[in-house]
Order: sequence, then structure tokens, then C-alpha cells
Amino acid sequence: MSIFKACDIRGVAGSELDDQLARKIGRALGIMAVRSGSTSVLLAGDFRRSTPALKDAVCAGLLESGAVVLDAGQVPTPVAYFTAVRRQCASVAIVTASHNAGRYNGVKFMVAGQPAVPELIGQLQASLDVSPDRTAAALAPAAPPGHCRGRSAILHGSLPGRVEPVNSLAEYESAVRAEAAELVGGDAHAPSPPAPLPRRERGVPGGQPPTIARRLTVVVDAMGGVFSEIAPRVLDAAGCRVIPLRCRIDPDFSRYDPNPAVDANLAGLVDRVATERADFGIALDGDGDRVGLVDSAGRIVRPEQVGALLVQQCFSRPLVVYDLKCASVLAEAVRAARGTLLMQPSGHGFIKSMMIRCHADLGVEVSGHYFYRVLAGGDDGLFTALVVAHLVARSGLSQTELIEPIGWPAVTPHLRLPLPGEAAEILERIAAHCGGEVSRLDGVRAEYQDGWALARISITEPLITLRFEARQRSELPEVARRFLKSAPELSKQVVEMIR
Repeated sequence: MSIFKACDIRGVAGSELDDQLARKIGRALGIMAVRSGSTSVLLAGDFRRSTPALKDAVCAGLLESGAVVLDAGQVPTPVAYFTAVRRQCASVAIVTASHNAGRYNGVKFMVAGQPAVPELIGQLQASLDVSPDRTAAALAPAAPPGHCRGRSAILHGSLPGRVEPVNSLAEYESAVRAEAAELVGGDAHAPSPPAPLPRRERGVPGGQPPTIARRLTVVVDAMGGVFSEIAPRVLDAAGCRVIPLRCRIDPDFSRYDPNPAVDANLAGLVDRVATERADFGIALDGDGDRVGLVDSAGRIVRPEQVGALLVQQCFSRPLVVYDLKCASVLAEAVRAARGTLLMQPSGHGFIKSMMIRCHADLGVEVSGHYFYRVLAGGDDGLFTALVVAHLVARSGLSQTELIEPIGWPAVTPHLRLPLPGEAAEILERIAAHCGGEVSRLDGVRAEYQDGWALARISITEPLITLRFEARQRSELPEVARRFLKSAPELSKQVVEMIR
């Protein structure tokens, strides 16, 4: 499969993504940014073992394009985007494989304020072999840790761009606390004005941001990723009693994948929350833009439930962008708040693009991304954790008591099955015969009076992904049969799995 995905670049480091290709990617991104009017590109990376060399290569390519590189070093993805906004830098390149296993790496990016979506990915691929007017000599061998080696070449005049180190971590730590407190403690129930997205330039003029209303015990599972040191420090400063779990950076993710969307990866967090009798637990993914939550009863809280809680507690008449895989509890909460729903394909680039385009208040993706207008449309796992902590403390209830009224429908996990034929033909058959209200936004989604069904083709593997919801668990097989009546080979497998 190609390393050029729908919303980013991702592949096995050293084989699928090597230094030479990373340099081409950096040069292509730089050309695209310069052509769009961006004179600078913010560059950052996570703490994977392969990241420093790949980041250096991307940096060299950016310099070849003539771009000014604002080098933020190795930081969480939300910190990189925060720094870009503060520096008024509309183009960003982050070397990370997010939640993937340690052998992977990749690049997340924005060009001129546009998040990566298929169109932009296509432009990048088309620019890989385009040479700018001036090309670079080889990279100089030495560099300070966490910054690109290209700086030495700049000093000697061998590269057309230049590198400027930037560090906004202290600002971020203060601002993320202030912004979370403001979202929860401000005029939370006033209708959101149709104003442009804020640029996240608020400081903390009155000194330190407010602390959380009552002291909570929170287990923080950084999963060995970029927030390992930062998240405990920020939550402690906000007034929480923090119990760290896997809060030491593991550049190889040697014992686990840093993916909180997989229930098995949260087993340790679930146990620790119960053992410590904590108020709740959080798990942050490898690069820190996603979060998983465990309530005080040791149960995994689903992203749709978190989204519903945010809608209920923080917004009135919100405009909410959501992943088409989301369970119905989120849509029900938005309708109850007299809000507006915008469905999008799965993928952080799709959600973020629509957030920016429509000045939406909130975005929710099933994988644990939460996007906010107050973050310029961006997502930040630690910000969401802080918001939830404020909500729990303010309510006087446990997180379990806050979530229970939202409920959870009869909904399957994502069912991944081998394709029993040609992908496009299978989807066309399903769409033609499934009945209900059909959407072709991403695969086939059918809405029925008693539930809904979804079939998508995986962009990373030769698999079909399915999900079903019904009013009761006993009705799930019937929803599946109705949806898959034109694909009996799939229907039989699915019904056996969910019966």
C-alpha cells in the first residue's frame, strides 16, 4: 500500500520512508508553501527513534525550496500547531507516525492553513520530483539534538533557506490550562457567534490560569509518547493529583502501540484507575493529539459520549463536525442543544478542514480526536483531558455519573473483514440494494428508522470495514442482513460475529 494516505504520510521507517524520500517530501512541501505565499514552514517531530534523521532530511528539503524553517524541535503535535499559530506560520510539517507501532514514521502537514486532504496529498506527490531553482549541497553532519542539521549548511551558505529555532512549550503549558478553563467557565451556554476562528493568541494577563475547582485524582497514561513529561506537569499545575503510568518516553514503543482507540491498549489504565480509586484516567496517543478516557468505575468512555458531554456542558446551538462512524448519542446531544451537524469522512484532515471552513464549534472523530474552534479548529488530547477535569470538578459528580445519562446504544465495534471481491463493485452492490437513506460520502452509509449501517474500504489494508447500530442488541443481525442482502458472503460472516 502507498505511504501517501488520505490525510497524511505514513510508512515503515527506513524501507518505505527513508531519508531520501523524506528530503523530497520536505522540498515538495516547501515549494507548495512558497507558491501559496507562505514564506515560512514550522517543522517539528515526535520522539521515535527514526524521527531525528527523518526530520533532518525533511528540513533539508524545505531549505532547498527556499523556505524559512521555524524549527520547534521534538514536541507534541498540539504544541507544534500552537507554536505555528503564535508565530503566524500557516504551513507546518511534523515528523510523526502518531499512534502507529515504533517501526513506522511519517509526516503530518498543513500548507497555507489547509490541512492535508487527498487533493493536497496529490499535489505533494506531483511535486516530489520538481526541483526548485536552487538546490542544496549535502547536509552538514552536526546539529544540536532535536533540531535539523541543515542549520550548519545555512551558516556556510550552502542552502537557499534558513533555520530559526523556536520554543513555545512554556507558553503552551500556560495557555492550554487557561483555554480549557475559559471554555468550561466562561459563558458556556451562550450561542457561539459566527466569528472567524480565533488565532489562539490569548495570553494569561492576570497571572496563572485558574486551577480546577476541586482536587481530582487522575491517572495519566502517556503510552511512552511525547506527552510523557508534559501532561503530568500540566495536570499537576492545574490542581490534580497525578498518578503517572507509562510516562517515560519509549522511542521504540517496544511493548505496546501508543493507540488509545484500541481497548486492549487501555487495560493497564483501567486496572490502575480501579486500584487507585481515581476520579478518571486519560491515555494520550504517540504524538498527543488524541485521547482515550476511562471513568471512575474503570469503564472506557467512548469518544461519542465525550463529545455529547462537551456539547451538553460547553455549548448552546453548536455547529458540530463529526465522523460518519460516530454512534447516534452524539447526534442526539447536538439536536437536543438545537445545534447543527456536519458529517464528514473518517480522517483528521477531513474534520479539521471542515472545522476551519465553517468556523465550527466542535469536531469529533471516533478514533479520539476532538477539535475546537477555540483552538483554531485544531485537536489536542491534553486540552480535552483538562476540559473533562474541569467539568467533573465543577459538577460535584463523578465522571461515571456525568456519562451514564448519555447512555450507549447497541453498536458494534469496527468489523474488519477480507474483501470477497473487487472493492468498488461490492460497494456499488450494497448501495443499490441496502435501502434506507443512503450516503456515499465515504463508502456506503444507510440510515434506517431502527438503526444505521456503514461499509468502507480500508485505505491501509485489503479489508472492508463495517459498523452497525440498532435500538437493541437483538436487532443488530437484522440491520446487518438488510444492509448486506446483496453481499451474502459478507452478511453470513457479520451476523455470526454480532449474534
